[in-house]
Amino acid sequence: MPDNVYTIFVFETRPNVEKSSERLLKKLKSITDTYSLGIQRKVLDVSEVRSIFELLCNSRDKKEVDIGDGRLETGYLEGVSKVFIQQDSTKEMFLNKVLKNNFINGSYILEFFDCDKKIVNVLNTVQFRKMTDTIFDAIPIDLFSVSDRIGNFVFQFPSTNVRVSYKKDDMERQLTYDVSFDKECESDDQFLVLSEGVFDDSIISFGTRTFKQEGCNTTFEVGDASRFCRTTIIDVKRQLILSRQETSFIRRMTCVLQMGAQYGEQRIIYDETGQVVDTIELISAENVNIEQPVIRTRDSHIHKRQYSRRVDELYARAEFRRYGRDSEPQKALKDVIALMNRAQTGKVYLWDPYLTVEDILHTWYFTKSMNVTLYAITSGEIAEKSKMSVCDWIEQQQEIMEKRSNHYGIHVELRCQWADYGYSFHDRFLMVLNLDQDTSSVWSLGTSVNSLGNKHHIIQSVEHPQMMIDAFEELWNELDAPECLVWKKGV
Repeated sequence: MPDNVYTIFVFETRPNVEKSSERLLKKLKSITDTYSLGIQRKVLDVSEVRSIFELLCNSRDKKEVDIGDGRLETGYLEGVSKVFIQQDSTKEMFLNKVLKNNFINGSYILEFFDCDKKIVNVLNTVQFRKMTDTIFDAIPIDLFSVSDRIGNFVFQFPSTNVRVSYKKDDMERQLTYDVSFDKECESDDQFLVLSEGVFDDSIISFGTRTFKQEGCNTTFEVGDASRFCRTTIIDVKRQLILSRQETSFIRRMTCVLQMGAQYGEQRIIYDETGQVVDTIELISAENVNIEQPVIRTRDSHIHKRQYSRRVDELYARAEFRRYGRDSEPQKALKDVIALMNRAQTGKVYLWDPYLTVEDILHTWYFTKSMNVTLYAITSGEIAEKSKMSVCDWIEQQQEIMEKRSNHYGIHVELRCQWADYGYSFHDRFLMVLNLDQDTSSVWSLGTSVNSLGNKHHIIQSVEHPQMMIDAFEELWNELDAPECLVWKKGV
């Protein structure tokens, strides 16, 4: 029986409904020895979709359903009430990666959420990426980025019957809105435009107008129209959001004009013997400001305070730590140990080409958890630096660890990448994977553990941690050979 990977019903207005069905892959795409992937696109009448919706309502705990093509296996389906997803604007809406063309006014969705996620559990990272990439190559649905929607059924209702535009005046004190609707609106419909100007976490401008289906053209005296603008159009009669926009105005545009003469003189670069190495065509560049905005002198003071606050918050959350203006090895080691201590359950990954067992002694052995395992990868570069063979260096590391601790409560495994085992790497990362949390955390250390705090470096969080975790686990599996094992205890 096939499993449901993802099904989305998108409602569209068409002059005529010509029912159709097509397979977007010429043949099933093999994902594993057990699973192959197919993608089907159909055009249905709305009455058929209503029947499917009712069927899903009544089949939520049956874990299988027939929506027109035979039995389809599902997980337990939890119904989700209507949710409005606005279009991407000043920030990216991740759910738009699994919706169709949600860039006009936004969409409402009704969703049946697969709580079992069988497919996520049976595929490893490489297989899951292969499946989602195959889907994305055929249709613009990015289930790799929004993997929590695997197995779901989504009903998307795009809002397309309203058009809204607005502009500010030259002094940036007024906002003028123009709102219009399609003819399908009823005569007794009532709508509301809600305008908010946001700056420094404050509402600095606000305005509302109600109007009928003929639309409106209205001006708000907001005082300061230069800021981040949030506009919402509401169907008052039905209590629905028809449009939600978050935008900011272009107050200054700078162009760079570059010019070079066709037969101009060239810059010539010679080597030690006087031979020409290269010739450089020179180009003159000039900045041109297209528009000069209204100047508000208070802005520089506010922006300075906001920047200082952001730096303090990032530091407190350990998303950004800077070292090296003075020698601070103990402070840096203490911060790394604190990050490791965040893994109260789960596991920790440490990735450093110059990692030694002494580095582990100075960090991991000072953590307090007894139920967490450290998996670490080093490289043969540290042996070369010590002018030793990798085999001799590994033996030396084992002798050190036998003498340096009783290893109480320690769970650790250190593997070494060298020769043809795995692949070489350069960056240094610390990864914390908690079993009782939905997300993992990854930090770039900026330097090796043995030089923490001794020279300028930055410890900062990685925005997309799963990609680094996948890369670590890929290399870790490639180093599953006795010749790569440096030290193992309690694992």
